[in-house]
Amino acid sequence: MRRITTNLDEESLAILDKYHAKYKGSTASLLRRALKCLKNCEEMQEKAPDEYIQAYIGYLAKMEHVIVDITHWKSIFTEIGEGSEKFWNEIYKVGEQHLKEYQDKGLRTVRQILEYVEKTNWYKLSIDSENSFTLILAVSEAGKFVKMFFEGVFKNYPKKVEIVAGTKKILVRVT
Repeated sequence: MRRITTNLDEESLAILDKYHAKYKGSTASLLRRALKCLKNCEEMQEKAPDEYIQAYIGYLAKMEHVIVDITHWKSIFTEIGEGSEKFWNEIYKVGEQHLKEYQDKGLRTVRQILEYVEKTNWYKLSIDSENSFTLILAVSEAGKFVKMFFEGVFKNYPKKVEIVAGTKKILVRVT
């Protein structure tokens, strides 16, 4: 063990006091815990950028989303096949509801929304121009799902958004 001395500003002291009350340990044990947490965060950032980690937390924290292995994702859409009209209408309606959620998160442009949803790993986003995007699907069988979802999302968007399905990709154009 090595003894250290440090000065903290008021904000840092308030944080320290808050966590002293929560964890009921010594300052040394609290700082050791904080350093381990910082180390874990840095290691995660090497694997995923901060914006991805924040998006994952946003998706998962409210228990409104799940993580599915890409092989499961493919299996689901292989099994669904063409699906029923009721199923696709439901996907479209869910998309409609998400526009408000995205706007509440401060996402205003088509690009911002596509970049945010890209973190779900449904697709890799290619920015073709300011108003044209290509979604390169992680699983081609999910194409209709992704297309219907975004048709719902952009139904009430202030600008017209054209969504065209291709082979293993979807084109999105703002007109």
